[in-house]
Amino acid sequence: MKKKLLVIGAMLVASGGARADGAVWLSGYVDLNIEHLVSSGPASVTRMTSGGLNNSRFNLSGFEDLGGGYKAVFTIEPTFAADTGVQAAQFRQSFVGLKNTDLGEVTLGRQFTPSYWIAGYADPSWAAAYSMVNNMEFFYASYRVDNAVQYKTPSFYGLTGRVMYAFGLEDTTRAGRFLSIGVDYRNGPLFLGAVSELQYTRNIRQAAQIPSSRDNYFSAVYRIGGFEPTAIFHTYNGYYAYPPYVAFQSSGWDAQLGARWNIDGRNRVYGSVVYRHDNNNKSITSATGFVVGYIYGMSKRTDLYATYARVQNQNTVPIAYPVTFSSNPSPGQNPSGFQLGIRHAF
Repeated sequence: MKKKLLVIGAMLVASGGARADGAVWLSGYVDLNIEHLVSSGPASVTRMTSGGLNNSRFNLSGFEDLGGGYKAVFTIEPTFAADTGVQAAQFRQSFVGLKNTDLGEVTLGRQFTPSYWIAGYADPSWAAAYSMVNNMEFFYASYRVDNAVQYKTPSFYGLTGRVMYAFGLEDTTRAGRFLSIGVDYRNGPLFLGAVSELQYTRNIRQAAQIPSSRDNYFSAVYRIGGFEPTAIFHTYNGYYAYPPYVAFQSSGWDAQLGARWNIDGRNRVYGSVVYRHDNNNKSITSATGFVVGYIYGMSKRTDLYATYARVQNQNTVPIAYPVTFSSNPSPGQNPSGFQLGIRHAF
């Protein structure tokens, strides 16, 4: 939800005296909850955490009308831990670009991948901390990358395409390079999406090796009044790493079925089940995870929420799927968690 902070209107451009309009918005979220985690590490824990439904963050975005149908656009999103006030070292997004209604949009910087927009839209929990889509289907696959150039096409008969290339670590190797091509279709209540992504990741134990991974996502959403059933199918194959801690080579597929229901504009519920089938069951395993949540809107900007999630791992392997990425379950654990929180948008 965005609140207009400043409008720069009818400015005189020095060259030619042309008139240009622009605007800058400041928006964001403050999100805090009390969380109880079970089997998510050495011992159960009850704690306060930031970002149950959304990262606590600022969003500074805007545009300038350049004339001739062109606009300059930008977004900067610093995040912070609302429970401590500590700012994250890396921004959620930071990009700038040019947009034209007829030609599309080109943006450069740190930004969401095409898979985020396609699979993320079909996530009933909208990428919340307990999202099984994030914590199982995007398990160490990228949905945000640095040094990226992205082109988004204009919408044509409901079809919109996205192409992204990321330059990676810029060290003359392929480490961190990323290529994604996706398309989505929107027509009334129907949404369909497909994307394929290729990423190169430096081997954290053998630095001279830079293996790759391939992820393919297919998603669907259908709106029936305030009720939206959703589905995602994802295949993965290759090397995945979170330097310098975790790395694994594997392949397999997973599927998500879920729904979100805006009951009356104030009461909202959602649920999601993910089944992940791993072909190897060595570093990671086949597993089933689910999340259910309730959101009560106290106003247009303030929500109370309750969320419960659990992951059932089929085998004892070195890397277990978490219910939230701020926890580290031990091998063989089946983690679960419960949150009671408040989110305020500004």
